[in-house]
Amino acid sequence: MEETRQQIMDAVIDQFNEKGMKFTMDDISRELHISKKTIYKEFDDKDELFFATVDYGFSAIKKKEAEIIADESLNLVDKISRLIVCLPDNYKNIDFRRVYQLKDKYPKVYMKVAERVESDWGETEKLLNQAMDQGLIKRVPIQLIKLMVEGAIEKFLSSEELSHTEFSYEESLNMMIDVIMNGIKA
Repeated sequence: MEETRQQIMDAVIDQFNEKGMKFTMDDISRELHISKKTIYKEFDDKDELFFATVDYGFSAIKKKEAEIIADESLNLVDKISRLIVCLPDNYKNIDFRRVYQLKDKYPKVYMKVAERVESDWGETEKLLNQAMDQGLIKRVPIQLIKLMVEGAIEKFLSSEELSHTEFSYEESLNMMIDVIMNGIKA
């Protein structure tokens, strides 16, 4: 059963990348070669499916964060940079530039995405404090760093402006964290 749910959520991501919010349950059933009835055995409705897919995505992010923290080859500053812009490998192909489409049609799902972006700073805060204590980064209020990161990510997700650039969501995140960690001096 869990495998079927995961396949359905992966298909949601594929369809979202391809069609934005214009995909249907028929599109998912066609992609997976299963009936809509099978989808509805796993999920009561499209809202439940979207909520589960958001949770699924953020669970994958938490796993990737644990890998980054455990990676002995990374120094403290690199760990911080990677944690802040963490995307799991299987989510790097998601076109997050389309998330703004959720805002009007599925505002509760959009709010769930926004809430998840704003939470789960515990490990990053620890590493930021450690890096400040070691003199590796400037002593800056962590709340200010969080506001800057969350503000940038929310803007990336809540408007279509990013989709009008040549940069992917991941490239944009990496440029944002580079500016935060290294400034804009040449």
